[in-house]
Amino acid sequence: MKGDIGNSLSSKKSLEGPTSNNEVNESKDNIASSSTFVNHAAIAWQQNRREWLGDQSQRLKRTPKDPIISWSTTYEDLLCTHEPFPEHIPLSEMVDFLVDIWDDEGLYD
Repeated sequence: MKGDIGNSLSSKKSLEGPTSNNEVNESKDNIASSSTFVNHAAIAWQQNRREWLGDQSQRLKRTPKDPIISWSTTYEDLLCTHEPFPEHIPLSEMVDFLVDIWDDEGLYD
């Protein structure tokens, strides 16, 4: 029974937090060292990304072009011909076209 009281007192003491100046200083050092974390991988990734993208001020701004696929083009119009398109169709335009077709046919929700 006396051992139980001693254990409960020591557990209460550990729950109350540090009591000596050394314990307080150690906890402050732990907090300070944990708050100065530097993510070197993220820094390297950002630097590689900047190099890959290049100088954004030197890039030409693209002007929006008229769509290549006419608004009246049907899915069958695209499938019935074996001839290549007169110019490349951007992926985003083709996706928009297919989503519209599938939506009209009830295939895309």
